[in-house]
Formats: sequence, C-alpha cells, structure tokens
Amino acid sequence: MKYCPQCQKRFDEAWLSFCSDDGTPLIRELTPPADPNWNPKIRGPEVQTPDEQQTQWLPKKEPPLPGAWIAPDERPPMIHAPWEQRPPATPAPWQPPPPPAPYLGTKQKEQGLAVASMIVGIAGVVMLGCFGPIPGIISLVLGLVARSQINKAPERYGGKPYATAGIIIGGLSVAFYVLMLIWLVVASSLS
Repeated sequence: MKYCPQCQKRFDEAWLSFCSDDGTPLIRELTPPADPNWNPKIRGPEVQTPDEQQTQWLPKKEPPLPGAWIAPDERPPMIHAPWEQRPPATPAPWQPPPPPAPYLGTKQKEQGLAVASMIVGIAGVVMLGCFGPIPGIISLVLGLVARSQINKAPERYGGKPYATAGIIIGGLSVAFYVLMLIWLVVASSLS
C-alpha cells in the first residue's frame, strides 16, 4: 500500500508511483501506523548489523600496494626531526590521465605466393587448357613454396587456405593432363 505525504490519500495500485491529485511521489507504507501523527520520515534503520560495526575498525590483513591510496587514519606516523621540514598536507594538483595508446593493429601477413598460386590455378582451369599443363604446374609449385614458407614462419606468412587451394587445383590440372597423355598413348598403341 502507498500513500501521498501531502494529502495523506492511500493507494492500493502497485503500478502507481505519483499521487493522482497533486502529483507528489508516493511513499510505500511498510507497516500500518498505530499513531495518527506517525511520520514515515522519522524511522529507525530497518537493518542493523552489529557484526559489521564490531569489525569495521580492525586492522587490514595485508599491506596496501605501493602507490595505492591509504586512508589518513591508516597511514603510519611520520616522525620528523624538528629541523626537518614536513611535506605539504595538500595533495598534488589534478592532472588529466594520459591519452590512450594508439591502436597499431596487427601486422598484415604476407600471402602473395599463396594468392598467386590460387589465381594461376583458377585461370588455368577457366582457360580450358589454352596453355596446357603449364598453369597447373606453376600453381602447384607456387602453392608448395607458399606452404613451406607458412610452415617455417607462420607469424610472418599467411594465406594457408589460398596455398592449399592452389595446390589442389594445380594438382588436379596436372593429373588431368597426365591422364590425358596416358589415354592418348594407350589409344594410339591400340589402333
């Protein structure tokens, strides 16, 4: 149940948060007042935790990190000779934090041979044998060289999928021409 502190009108709707008469924010009534002059603003704490009050002034278990903030009552006493000058009590003036470090990104890996291997292999297949097995052989060699470079220095070279595609396409192209040559030899010997 809620009520308006201005007009003392009571509301049972849970969704209502302002008084419909004067627009004052409603106050949730937790306990019904026994006294007609009961003021909800004068109320004791709802939760009392004496265990926290007993332990809040105990010393810390671990020392603070170097450079960390230390509460004034937890600082060790400073003993100065009368002739030494004490440090100033005021903290240093506020300075803005340093700007964030620039994003350098990751270094691009070289993948020229791998991409060239794939492109030459695809071009050889698309041209339907205009240059014979030469594009397939070039694609196969470039792909194998790229894969060996990638395996030796993977942090420097990339494009392993491209090199693999070039090896497969080049290998299939060369295998096709080898099978065609074998078929021609066998066909010519049988006739």
